Amino acid sequence: MALYNLQKQDWRNSNMRAQTNGDQMTATTATTTEVADRDAQKLIKPFLGALAWPSVFFGLGCIIGFATVTTLAVMGVIPLWAGLVLNTLILYATQTPLHEACHGNIAGRESGWMWLNHLIGFICGAMLLHEYKAFRALHLMHHRDTNDAEFDPDHWVKVKNPFRVLVRCLTIVPYYNRFFFEQVALKPEASGNKETAMHVIATYWGLYTIAFWLSVMGYWREVLALWFVPHILASALIIYFFAYLVHQPHDATERYRDTNIFRMSGPFAPIFNWLYCFQNYHLIHHLYPRIPFYLYPQAFKEVRPILERQGAHISEIGH
Repeated sequence: MALYNLQKQDWRNSNMRAQTNGDQMTATTATTTEVADRDAQKLIKPFLGALAWPSVFFGLGCIIGFATVTTLAVMGVIPLWAGLVLNTLILYATQTPLHEACHGNIAGRESGWMWLNHLIGFICGAMLLHEYKAFRALHLMHHRDTNDAEFDPDHWVKVKNPFRVLVRCLTIVPYYNRFFFEQVALKPEASGNKETAMHVIATYWGLYTIAFWLSVMGYWREVLALWFVPHILASALIIYFFAYLVHQPHDATERYRDTNIFRMSGPFAPIFNWLYCFQNYHLIHHLYPRIPFYLYPQAFKEVRPILERQGAHISEIGH
């Protein structure tokens, strides 16, 4: 229940961050932002609250796909290298149901389905070796302090040299772990931090114990090729596409300008959207985090005039 109550604060926390940034803005701009928020709230209501069955099936597809590829590779039906490639792509996709669960978007306002929301989040997190509660804590910090050099965990990838970008993406997992322990586990005085840290440590202990004993039993090649290496590569892809590209130049902190939209038109637009897991509409997510990911394009159409008035960064591809 405490986790669900926190999820209901996502929109409120986003507004609070906008208010905090208000001291860096003129009074006129702040007033314009508040008006834009009120106007947008009326337009996005149809996209909020429903049980997100597409997210449920997407999550189940990722779980079944990962289990199937792993089984086929262990049995020798497909080579380990093929399993590595396929599991990397599956884990890249798995971030989406994990991310949706973090915001409570799978259950929506249907509190009776929160068990399913959390179950999908936990399993997808375990597959990705990103423990559900830990990932959620870090992700909500990213929403609260977007592009802040000290408090945004995704700010790790704000570098310009392509080689450094590659290194930062490949090392995002240990950086996330360090950030979590510095900002959560080692701050037990903050509400809920101690319980969250104990849960996360216990879950990681369980996951790495499974990996250890599988390795001892002779499956160390499979553990590396089908789980650990895909986990690192998929995490690098996720942070590159969902944090590095969409937040460039990683400097703005204003509510309507702290991330971007890359909109493609033409016959290939649906393919592009699904390959990007719709995070090419990343600004929509940051503004309205309770909208399910597959509804971002429709929501964008509704609020586009408001975004343009607020100076949002919208890049048109294919025009």
